[in-house]
Amino acid sequence: MALTANGLGSGLDINGLVGQLMSLERRPLAGLATKEASYQTKLSAFGQLKNVLSALQTAANALKDAAKFSATKATVSADAGFTATSTASAAKGSYSVVVNTLATAQRVATDKNTTFPPTSGQLSVTIGASTKTLDFAGGTIEQLRDAINGGDLGISASVIDNGTAKQLVLTGKNTGTANAFSVSGLGIETGLYQIQPAQNATLTVDGISITRASNTIDDVIEGVTLTLTKETATAGTVTVAEDTTGARSAIEGFVKAYNDTNKAIKDLTAFNAETRKASTLTGDSTARSIQTDLRNLVGDSISGLSGVSRLSDIGVSFKADGTLTIDSTKLDAALKDPAKNIGSYFAGVSGTTGFAEAISSKLENYIRSDGMLAGRTDGINASIKALEKQREALNTRLEKFETRYRAQFTALDSMIANLTQTSNFLTQQLANLPKIGE
Repeated sequence: MALTANGLGSGLDINGLVGQLMSLERRPLAGLATKEASYQTKLSAFGQLKNVLSALQTAANALKDAAKFSATKATVSADAGFTATSTASAAKGSYSVVVNTLATAQRVATDKNTTFPPTSGQLSVTIGASTKTLDFAGGTIEQLRDAINGGDLGISASVIDNGTAKQLVLTGKNTGTANAFSVSGLGIETGLYQIQPAQNATLTVDGISITRASNTIDDVIEGVTLTLTKETATAGTVTVAEDTTGARSAIEGFVKAYNDTNKAIKDLTAFNAETRKASTLTGDSTARSIQTDLRNLVGDSISGLSGVSRLSDIGVSFKADGTLTIDSTKLDAALKDPAKNIGSYFAGVSGTTGFAEAISSKLENYIRSDGMLAGRTDGINASIKALEKQREALNTRLEKFETRYRAQFTALDSMIANLTQTSNFLTQQLANLPKIGE
């Protein structure tokens, strides 16, 4: 039978043959891709772990402020004429306050019938024993306003157009009689009149008369700041009481963050015995070590403190599944008991590291740029880079393989084509030979 050829040369499907061979040669690339995907999954897992640990550190840091555990809250009666805030140093109790007068700043204006014509010269402003001056080159009333506001004279200026004239209004920057001012120069005295005098605030606190230059008063009731808002004829009441809201919120925030961390580690390291399926970090020593260290640290007691020495003393304890739970009744009682000294337990005292700092420092060892997690992720990233180099080397080798295969099949195609031609020629010659018996 004669050899037949389809198309160019022998009709060999060179692309198909080379493609099938190269598919076999490329199998190691799939293995590298699988390894890289595994490394990337681990990187993501350690990223999740770092995120929950960072959130836990933030929650721990919120417990470092001892004042949070001795905070007070000032409550003001309705329509009292003032507002109030209190600090941890405020004594608990109620105080009666009558706002007799509000502190005001002096305000004066130029003639209401004639626009003040600013000429060049010097403007002087005297407040108490101090006099400051402003050199003015002359110009419009608006330019004088801007020059006053741009200077350090202790007053501010505005321009009001009353429909008849533009008036320059000067206002003291500070309230109280000691901040009353006088101005002279530039002919400004002509037609100048007072709109509002400088006045002190006067109030009565528990029957005692008080005078202050400002409407914000923080030196009458220890630890309490009063902000006067209006004059009143009757007394208002400010009541200072302990405020455990911030402390309780911080403790609840820490418990939630710890439980979130515990769940994240469990999920990342779990192994399903039924499906025999492992999680990303199943068997990982770093994740397990972090979980164990945190549990031990949270459950440990702190020596050298009076009152509370461990979380369970205030109603925060472990459940069987390793999560923290809060006994609200016990926590509320502990927060209200000065003998518990909860602030020192969380924030620490001289010579003794508090719970919050101990937790935060341990977490810092895990999440800092040169910490435990960074060491693990650096190792994984190094493995990924090594895979990239292997992939590059393999791709270079595969290019050479493909070039060699194509050359070999092209040569084979040419050889088969030549053999086909020879076969066809011989067949033709044999067909032309005389038959025997003819």
